[in-house]
Amino acid sequence: MGINLYRKLFHISSGLIIYGLSQFFSYLKLGLILIFLWLGLSLFEFLRLFFYKYLPLKFLWLPLLKEEEYKRISDAWYFLAGVLFSWFVLDLSHFQIILLILTFADPFASFIGYYFGKIKFKNNKTLEGSLAFFIISLLIIYFHTKTLFFSLYLYCIVLSLVEILTKKDNFWIPFIGSLYFKIVVIK
Repeated sequence: MGINLYRKLFHISSGLIIYGLSQFFSYLKLGLILIFLWLGLSLFEFLRLFFYKYLPLKFLWLPLLKEEEYKRISDAWYFLAGVLFSWFVLDLSHFQIILLILTFADPFASFIGYYFGKIKFKNNKTLEGSLAFFIISLLIIYFHTKTLFFSLYLYCIVLSLVEILTKKDNFWIPFIGSLYFKIVVIK
């Protein structure tokens, strides 16, 4: 439980830091920061995968990895890649929505599914976790836009399905979510 909680807190705090940066910096500067963070994380992933024994401070970053990530790219890289893609595709307001959904709905869905989930789906995901994802996504959209219309309900359903069906949802949620916003909502 402790390591999983550590990972979820890191996930939430990373998203909140990026959200805070989006409030403080211009959208262009935010993009440059995201690019440099992604390049830095890509370098770290390369070093971690090929020069593991030389990297310091393992006690800080090793607990963030799932067992299956020891020999593969971590979910953190996919998280940042998805966020960067969203930045390229969306305006600030829609970027912030997808970032908040990724920051809160995804880890809370995992938490609810892990502790309360009974009905299992593909990739060890649960109906209860997916419902939590849907509800939190809907709340984020409502509080951010002060409105809900059919395409936003459909947006939450689509993202919930993406969360259920994909293994690397830290990438696919912002990727599909950004395309949906760009094609369906923003005209």
